[in-house]
Amino acid sequence: MSKLDRAILRALGSVTSHSLGLSPVRAGGLLVTLAAILTAAATLAIGPLSFVGLMAPHLARSIGFARPREQIVGVALLGAAIMILPATAARALAFPYQLPTGLFAALVGGPYLVAMLLRTPR
Repeated sequence: MSKLDRAILRALGSVTSHSLGLSPVRAGGLLVTLAAILTAAATLAIGPLSFVGLMAPHLARSIGFARPREQIVGVALLGAAIMILPATAARALAFPYQLPTGLFAALVGGPYLVAMLLRTPR
């Protein structure tokens, strides 16, 4: 069975995919792991800005910004805060040297992203 076939089976739902031989629990765990690895790769390749672009909208939504206009403002403010915290920490911890900001952005937002991926929807 190819990877494409497994992806199609996963999209059909847990009952159908299980009856055709794919473990939904194992496939879900692999998908969460793959999402975390791809997020880390995007952060390393492009920098912390991509990570903030992934994190800020979800964080604003979970805080309670529901309407589009207030969500845009909330995303902008949260994105700025997410970038200011790691940038300040990267400069302050190893003064007079500067550590990579992307590393600190991943350390600040990584645990939240994993928790957000693992939590069950309401």
